[in-house]
Amino acid sequence: MSGSTAVGKHGDTSTKIRRGTILGIVITVLFFPMGLTNFGEAFALELRVYGYVIYRAGDVISIGFHYLPLYLYMWRVSSLLFLAWIITYIAYIIKPSMVLDSSGIIYGISYVITHYIYLFTIGAPIIIYPFVYSMVTVGKPLLYLDWGQVIAIITIWRVYTIRRLVRG
Repeated sequence: MSGSTAVGKHGDTSTKIRRGTILGIVITVLFFPMGLTNFGEAFALELRVYGYVIYRAGDVISIGFHYLPLYLYMWRVSSLLFLAWIITYIAYIIKPSMVLDSSGIIYGISYVITHYIYLFTIGAPIIIYPFVYSMVTVGKPLLYLDWGQVIAIITIWRVYTIRRLVRG
């Protein structure tokens, strides 16, 4: 009798993982059109008067408002994904759920992809080190914590944990 209960629990776990994965994919897909909006302007400390800039051959070029550079679009989407990832795992810490965990994995994978597209389309030289990256824009290189690597490691750990739970 306990064997059939275990099969039922395993099926229930797979269903929760599937629900979380679908939820994560749907919300991630919705973030892409949101990245085209001026959602990010709501968090700006000052009004954007001069438009946007791009980096070409070490020069900063103003492009006005006539088009949205790819790096800015990817920054907006990755920021939304980062917030979704943080909120999901805060909720997971409060009340563990397989749906939250599996949707958090989708947000993590999507964040890492959009984060690195952002970094490599910005046009400024980027040097990636373990857990940090250096960006040279104007003046001295700036060192940043590389959240892409941090989230990638946590996401790999969560995938491993879920796989071990499902198999064992």
